Amino acid sequence: MSQTITVTDTIDPEIINFPSVDDLCNDLFPTELWADWTDNCADGGTISSGVPVITDLGCYEEAVYTFYVEDDCGNSDTETVTATRYYDDWDNCTTAFGVFTTDGEDGATVDGNSTCFRDDDFRRWGWTNYINTEGEHVLDLYAGAGRCDLYRGTHVGTVTVNYSGTTVTVTYNITNVVNDGIMDYAMSEAHIYIGCDNKYPNIDGTPTVAPGQYTYNSGALDHVYNYKVVFTNVTAPFWIITHAVVCEEVCRCDDDRGNGGSHEGGDAACTEDKVSTETARVDFTAYPVPFDKEVTIKYSFDYDTNVKIEVFDIKGALITSDINYNYVRGTQDKTRIDLSRAANQLFFVRLTTSNGTVVKKIVSSSLKR
Repeated sequence: MSQTITVTDTIDPEIINFPSVDDLCNDLFPTELWADWTDNCADGGTISSGVPVITDLGCYEEAVYTFYVEDDCGNSDTETVTATRYYDDWDNCTTAFGVFTTDGEDGATVDGNSTCFRDDDFRRWGWTNYINTEGEHVLDLYAGAGRCDLYRGTHVGTVTVNYSGTTVTVTYNITNVVNDGIMDYAMSEAHIYIGCDNKYPNIDGTPTVAPGQYTYNSGALDHVYNYKVVFTNVTAPFWIITHAVVCEEVCRCDDDRGNGGSHEGGDAACTEDKVSTETARVDFTAYPVPFDKEVTIKYSFDYDTNVKIEVFDIKGALITSDINYNYVRGTQDKTRIDLSRAANQLFFVRLTTSNGTVVKKIVSSSLKR
């Protein structure tokens, strides 16, 4: 006599050793998490959560990782792990310029040592500022002050210009603070012009206020609260333009991001004799002329140097740049630049070495749309 006994497994498998995730600041969520599982009559093993479901909750995101396992009898187990990612965010970026101001009964007014660009027939707003003595000079940094009207703008900080001997140290400080220690603004760019003989930089003898033509260009900054640049070979009197791009701060989790550090602005070549001497030692050849899609910059110098090449459009905006950190004196070097996607036919090439800068105009033969 035989007897059949059926045993039904009703015990669920169990997910164990699932991980916890520390809160993140700007770092990305893991693409998946791993855990183990066991069962009363199966071998168990390792399982993946798969891709998480991410929800943006404003200044932070939550990622839910779901683990699911099912044994041969259809019994199952589900576990979830939730991770949180905080992030920095900014919005409404705008232009800011430094200006000397004087306090009056009706508030701040522009000091006589600052000249609005529009007063010198430029269409852009901003100020060039005159300094003729050593010491500390403090400019107020105004954002969005169209037509150089302080009442249209927002005071977002200061720019301190410290002039001693032949050295000028320029320090930006964003000082507009709101509740909970969150700044109203942070800097994403800085441009500085210093000139002893001219209020403004020049392209082929024509004055311009385009920030891309200034003595110093920071490139993209990581939304900082302070930023310092040191220039050498400056002789008073001189003119200085301090430009910045500032963005409204929406969210911040990285407190270390605010310090922009100290940077070398280089030799301002501020006296007329020095500019003439150094410019004579800096030259390059651009070919073919006109070029089609690519232009070659050829140069040779009698000194070791870094060679920086920048290409600007007719409005002074930087199109592309390249740096040769290994130029050896007496050699002939070339840099090829692809401008096939640039929507212009006229460009300015600025080549900078340790002994000075030269700017030349180049023309494309292609009609750009």
